[in-house]
Amino acid sequence: MTTVERWLREPWCADLKAEALARWVSGASEQRLRSVIHSRLRTVLLWQIFRTICHRAQPDIRLNAVVEFRIGGRRGGGIDCYRLTLAGGRCRRSRRGRGTPKLTLELEPVAFLRLVSGAASPSWLVITGQLKLRGDLKLAVALPTALRLPKRRPRASARNR
Repeated sequence: MTTVERWLREPWCADLKAEALARWVSGASEQRLRSVIHSRLRTVLLWQIFRTICHRAQPDIRLNAVVEFRIGGRRGGGIDCYRLTLAGGRCRRSRRGRGTPKLTLELEPVAFLRLVSGAASPSWLVITGQLKLRGDLKLAVALPTALRLPKRRPRASARNR
């Protein structure tokens, strides 16, 4: 492993990436978020987001669950599926997996960006119908803490007024 690869695996580096994403999403318009997530950058952006989530995650050591994110809005009506396996105090990501996930989150890409950046709270997304949950709701309540998702932050335009 090179020095750069070791540096990128440091927890503080993942925190910087999460903070940069949160700042960008909170300051971007809905149209801008849609254009980026529907571009050729979608796969790379999602891969990097889930990589950062896994580096930041601190699930309870007793937690043993698979969480599936189903992100719609792909060209041609497709869905991107990412699975996070939380076991033994660690988090691993994959695109496919065996078995049934304990919790499935279905949401559109812009809602996903707002969720993982802290620009929208999970409860608000559920109430507005932008996030659909299937499975263990106790796990759903504990998930933002286990994954260390950023806290809800005000939009950049509201802070500048």
